[in-house]
Amino acid sequence: MITVLAELGKQMAGRWAALLVLPGAFYVSTAAVAVLLGHGHALDPGVPAAWLDSVAAAPASGRLGTVLIGAAGFTAASAAAGLAASAAAQLVERVWWASGEEPLLRRLAAARGRRWRRAEEQVAAALREFTASGGTAPTAQALRAAIARRDAICPEPASRPTWMGDRLYAVDQRVHDTYHLDLTAAWPRLWLLVPDAARAELSEARAGVGAGARLMGWGLLYLPLAVVWWPAAVLAAGVLIAARHRARLAVGVQADLVEAAVDLYGRDLVVRLGIDCPGRLGPAEGDAATSLLRKDRTDLSRFGD
Repeated sequence: MITVLAELGKQMAGRWAALLVLPGAFYVSTAAVAVLLGHGHALDPGVPAAWLDSVAAAPASGRLGTVLIGAAGFTAASAAAGLAASAAAQLVERVWWASGEEPLLRRLAAARGRRWRRAEEQVAAALREFTASGGTAPTAQALRAAIARRDAICPEPASRPTWMGDRLYAVDQRVHDTYHLDLTAAWPRLWLLVPDAARAELSEARAGVGAGARLMGWGLLYLPLAVVWWPAAVLAAGVLIAARHRARLAVGVQADLVEAAVDLYGRDLVVRLGIDCPGRLGPAEGDAATSLLRKDRTDLSRFGD
C-alpha cells in the first residue's frame, strides 16, 4: 500500500507540475520580461541581460538562503499563475456551454442563429439548382459546398452563443429526434454500460476539451501583459488561436463519440431498463425509456380527489 501511495503521489506531483508549475513558470518569466522591457525597449535583449548581471553581482545573490527564498517565491508565483489559468479555464467552459440567457450571450446566440438560417437558405437554393439541372456535377459540387458551410456552423439549427455549445447540443437534438431519448437523463446510465475501451476514448476526448480550455485560459492571462509590453498581445493572440483550434477539434471528437455511444449502446440501455426492444431502438422505446429515466411525472392519485 505504501508503494502504491508513493507512486500515486509521484504521478500527482508530475501532473501538477505539467499543468500548473511549468506553464506558470513561463508566464512569470514573460511577465518579468514585460515589466523590464516595457514598450520602449520591447525587443531589446540587452535590458534583461543587464538586469541579470546586476542581480548576480549583488552581495545577497551568493547566499544560499537568498537563492532558496527566490526559488520558493518563483515556484509559488508559478503555481499561483497556474491556478489563475485553471480558474479562467472554468470560466471559459461556462461560456462555451452557456444556453444564452444573459443579454450579451443572447445576442451572440441570435447572431449564430441568423448565420445558420442564411446558410440553410443557400443549401435550399443549391438544392433547387441541383434538381432543376438534373443532377449535374457542378450543381452537385455547389450543393455539397453549401451543406458543408451550413454544418460548419452547426449540424442542427444554431441556438447557442458558441460553436462548442451548439456542437454538443446538436447531439442532444439529433438523439431526441431519432430515438426520442433524453440524452441528459440517459447519459449517466449509458456511461455505466459502455465498454472500457469506449469509456477511455470518451474520457480522452473530454480531457482534450479541458486542455483546450486551459490553453485559452493562459491566453487570457497573457492579454493584460500587453498593457506594458506590446509583444504580449502577439503571444496572447497566438495562444488563443491555437486554443480555439484545439478546443473545436476536441469538442467535435467528443460530440461524435457521444452520438456513436448512443447509436451502439442505446438499445442495450433500453433493454437493461426492462423495456421490450426486439429490434432496433426506435421512438416508441425511446419515449418509454425517457419517461422512466426522468422520474418527473406527477402522480395526482397521491393527493386524493
